[in-house]
Amino acid sequence: MKSMTLKTFKTFVSGAIFGLGAALVAMPAQAEEFTYQPPGQLVDGSGTGRVDYTVHVPGMRFPIEQAPAYPNSQVWGHGGMNGPGGGQCDPGNYSYPWWDNYCETRSWDMPLCPGGQGHQGQDIRAATCDNKTHWTVAAEAGTITNVGTYSVYLMTADGTLHRYLHMDPATLAVSTGDTVAAGDRLGLVSNAFGGTPTTIHLHYDIRRNVSPHGQVYIPAYMSLVTSYQELIGQPAEPCGLIGAEGGVIDNDDACFQLLGNAGTWRTEEVGHGGSLNWTYAWDSPDPDGYARWSLHVEEPGDYELEVYIEPTIASSARARYSLFADGQQHDLRLDQGAASGWTSLGTFRLSGESGERLEIYDNSGEAFADRLQFVADALRLTRQGVEEPEVDAGETDADQPDAGQSDAGQGDGGSGDSDAGAQPDAGAQPDAGDGSDERMLDENSCVGCSSTDAGGTSVLMLVVMVGLLARRRVLRTR
Repeated sequence: MKSMTLKTFKTFVSGAIFGLGAALVAMPAQAEEFTYQPPGQLVDGSGTGRVDYTVHVPGMRFPIEQAPAYPNSQVWGHGGMNGPGGGQCDPGNYSYPWWDNYCETRSWDMPLCPGGQGHQGQDIRAATCDNKTHWTVAAEAGTITNVGTYSVYLMTADGTLHRYLHMDPATLAVSTGDTVAAGDRLGLVSNAFGGTPTTIHLHYDIRRNVSPHGQVYIPAYMSLVTSYQELIGQPAEPCGLIGAEGGVIDNDDACFQLLGNAGTWRTEEVGHGGSLNWTYAWDSPDPDGYARWSLHVEEPGDYELEVYIEPTIASSARARYSLFADGQQHDLRLDQGAASGWTSLGTFRLSGESGERLEIYDNSGEAFADRLQFVADALRLTRQGVEEPEVDAGETDADQPDAGQSDAGQGDGGSGDSDAGAQPDAGAQPDAGDGSDERMLDENSCVGCSSTDAGGTSVLMLVVMVGLLARRRVLRTR
C-alpha cells in the first residue's frame, strides 16, 4: 500500500472535516416536542387566567403560516415591560411550552375574565425574532371587514370576528371587502403599533356573541392548540396517562401545578413521597392561589379519588375542591383537619376527554385571621367496578389466562406509600413453598400440545413445562 505523505494526510483530514461539517449543516434539526401549559395558567404575577378547555373554533387554520410558533406573554416575557430582563429575541421567548395570556392583567373590559378586565386574546411569536418575515394567514373563510394602521379584521359567515394586530401595513396582501379562504396570506408579523413600536409578534383574538354579554372576546387558546397540532401533525402529549387500574399523581409530577398567586404556596418535606404544598385558607369570592391535578385516564370508567392528607400540617375544616369530569363539575368539601393519610373524595365517572381535572382553592370561606392551613399533596385514582379474574383452583382450563401472572399485591401504581388497609393483603399470595409453581405449571400444561404423536408431544410438553417453570422462578427473584 502506498505510504501517505504528511501533505496528503493534511489534505485528507481537511476534506473529511469539511465533509462532516457540510453533512451536519444539511442534517435537519431535531424537532422540539410541542408542549403547552394548561389554559388559564398565566406567567407568575401577570394576573388570573380563565380556565377554559373549550375549542371555540374547531377546525380553524392556525393563524401563522408555518411552524414553529410560540404563544406567550409579550409584557411579562423577556424584553417586555414587566419581564425578567433581556431582550425580546431571548431564546426563552422562542421555546415550548406555550403560555396562555388571555385575561392577563390589562385595562380592557373583559366580562369573561375572573377580574372583569384583561387581555383580549393571545400574543404569538413566530418561528424567529426576524421582523416582517413570517406570514399570517386566515383562520377561516370570510370577508375582510376592516384594515387599520396595524390591524386586519376577518369576519366569517356566522359572525365570528378574527382580529390580527401588529402586521406591517406595507406588507398586507388584503384590502377591505376582500373575501379569503382559510390559509390565505394576510400580512407579515412585525412590531407595528400605530407609530409606537411594540415587540415583534402577532396579537390574535376572536370576538363572538356570548349571552348575556353580547359581543365579547372569547378564549382562543385551545383553538390555537388544536389548530397547531393539525399544522405540525404532532398531537401534544398529556402530562401522563393513568393506567387502566388507576395510579397516583404526586405534587412533584408533571400533572400537578400550583396556579394563581403561586407565591402564596409553601413546601414542606413531609407527606406522600416526602413533600407537600400548603397555603392558608381565606374568605373571598375569588381564589388567590389554587392547585390542579390534570387527569388523563387510559380507559374511561368509574374511579375513586383519594387525596393524601398530612395531619401535622392540615387544619382547614372546609377545604374546597372542584372536579371537572365527564362534562360535569362536582363541587366538594373536605375537613382536612380531621383527616389523615389517604382520604376519599368519592367515586366519579372519568371519560378520558381532554380537560378533566381536580382543583383545590384557597377561598374556602374560612377567615384568614384563623390561619387555617390546607394541603395539596398526592392524588390517588383507583378503578372501580372491574371484576377480578377468577382463579380456578380445581380443573385446568387451557383457555383461561395464567392467574399466576397477575400480582394482586400491586395496588397503587407503584407509589411505594399505599394505604395497606385499602389494598389486597399481599400475605394471601402463595409463595414458592406452597406449590404455587406447580399450580401455575398445571394451568399452562397444554401450551404447545398437539393431538397427534403422543410420544413426541410428551417430550415437547416436558421441555415447555421445564422452560416455563424456570422462567417463573427467574421472574420471582427479580
